[in-house]
Amino acid sequence: MKTRTAKGMDMISADDKEPRAPEGETELEETAPAGGNEGDVREGGPGGADAREALLEEARLEAARFRDEAARAKADFYNYRARVERDRARDRALAAENAVLELLPVLDNFERALEAESDKSSSMYKGVSMVQRQFFGVLQNLGLVIIDAAGAFDPSLHEALMTVDVESGEDDGRVMEVMDKGYMLGDKVLRAARVKVGRKKSEYEAEK
Repeated sequence: MKTRTAKGMDMISADDKEPRAPEGETELEETAPAGGNEGDVREGGPGGADAREALLEEARLEAARFRDEAARAKADFYNYRARVERDRARDRALAAENAVLELLPVLDNFERALEAESDKSSSMYKGVSMVQRQFFGVLQNLGLVIIDAAGAFDPSLHEALMTVDVESGEDDGRVMEVMDKGYMLGDKVLRAARVKVGRKKSEYEAEK
């Protein structure tokens, strides 16, 4: 507000030093939001902490679920690989078994040829013997093993073709002669040894 002095100079009152808002506008007062201070708004307030904790818990549960699924997938893979290895081993064993079964008659014929040759010093006998040993070596590399037929008769390893009368009780039930060799492949009997088994007559049979 201006006033005029005695000398005609205008004076500005103290009220005119403060800036005034344009006409039609009102001045806004800064107020804090209800229910909390400025820090609560900036940080999310009390409700924001609960929301963050819920998100963290959800993330922890999801991570645990992913770890569980990864462990299951890893176990499934190990089981699959073990199953594949078992199947491969079984297939190899079956292939070897079939091959050896097909070749056993050839081995038998080699041995019969050697038994039929009377001159053990002949070049024929030596040549066949060398081929027989080489052929049997190949079968051994496939896992073929000769069954030891000596001793007591074992129905899981021996096949009794006939019995032989014996006087001694010690020979009763024992293998007396091997007619055809038996073979195993690993722990499986491919062919039981064909044998003659000793049999002691009973007292009733002896009296007859």
